[in-house]
This record gives sequence, structure tokens and C-alpha cells, in this order.
Amino acid sequence: MSRSSAQLPPLGPDSAGLSGPERRRYPRYALSLPGRFMRADKLDYPCRLTDISILGAAMTTPAILTVGEKIIVYLLHLGGLEGTVVRRFAGGFAMSITATQRKRDKLAAQIQRLSRQGEIPEAEERQYPRRTPGHDIYALLLPDGAALECPMLDVSESGASIATPIKPPLGTEVIFANKRAWVVRHHAEGIAVEFVNERLGEEAVFQPYDAGGGSQE
Repeated sequence: MSRSSAQLPPLGPDSAGLSGPERRRYPRYALSLPGRFMRADKLDYPCRLTDISILGAAMTTPAILTVGEKIIVYLLHLGGLEGTVVRRFAGGFAMSITATQRKRDKLAAQIQRLSRQGEIPEAEERQYPRRTPGHDIYALLLPDGAALECPMLDVSESGASIATPIKPPLGTEVIFANKRAWVVRHHAEGIAVEFVNERLGEEAVFQPYDAGGGSQE
């Protein structure tokens, strides 16, 4: 789908504890955007937005969260969102969004704009440029202790693509090139991984929230 695609229709109202006319004021939209979220342990984890309204959002992630857990999410094109996990489902979670009215108004405008653009091309999703490392071979350590020597197809600061005949399930934590990583995608030649906690300290996306209380603007 190109960026000139027709506007994505809303999925329906976001209940979020509301009823009647109030529910119809806050439609949910299907949007697929890559992101990261930070938990209380200050580690960040990969996630992908699946749908969103100004009241809440649903994400897929290999991490397992707890209902009631407070998190900070950073999504491409939408920025930082604070909230609470309100529901778990297979492969992901739903969260409520905590924000001021000003923040919600801004978020509504961003959602509308992105829904008009249609699907985001994969190349545009990449926040870090990828490079091809040649024929470098690195160790891939699996959870059962097995170690494989695997060619790295490409790499960025946030992740890598690996050639391997063994494809662990999505969400599996592995060690690749001496870095903790999650398996986030399978492809014809092997797997793609996201490095764990690589962006903290390299980017300022979470810094406004670290001082306590969060940023609600």
C-alpha cells in the first residue's frame, strides 16, 4: 500500500469505561507503527502499535506485562505516551493513555494525519540507518545453550538481520554478537533481532519522563 492510499476508516468507538454519546466521540484507528516501551526497571523493549485512540492503544510485543503496570511508550511519528496496562492478550497488551487535554488534542490530530497517509513504508520506519557488514560471522546463543556461528546480513544501532537455519519463536531472547536481543521477525534467510536496552542513553526520547511524574504536555 502506498502513502497515497485512501484514509483508513476508524475501527469503532473506544469504550475506555465510557458509554452512549461519549463513546462515539473517540474512534479507534488501525495504525501499524514501530516503537519501544520502558518499564519500571528502566529497560526498554520493542513493540508495534496495532490500533489507537486518544484514550488508549493496543500493542504487540514479545515482552509479558502485568495488568496495572505503568509504562512509557515511544512510537514513530507519535512520540512519547504514558499509560497503564489495562488488558493482556496473546502477543501483546492494551493500555490506557494518561494525558492532558492539550496532549490529547495533539494526539488526535496526529492520528488523523497518519490515517490519511495509509501504510508507512518499511524503509521509513527505520530510525537508524542499516549497513551491510560484509561476510562477518558472529555467535548466536540460544536459550537452550546452543551456540551457532551465523553471518550477519545487515546491522543498525537497534538491531540486526541474521542468516540462520534455526528460527526461534518470535519473542525469544537470544545473545547475538555479545548483545541481548529479541527475535522480532522471521525471513527467508533467517531472523531479525532487536537489541535490548540499546536506545537508552543514546536517545533523549525517554528523558522527559525520568525526572519523576512524567511529561503530560
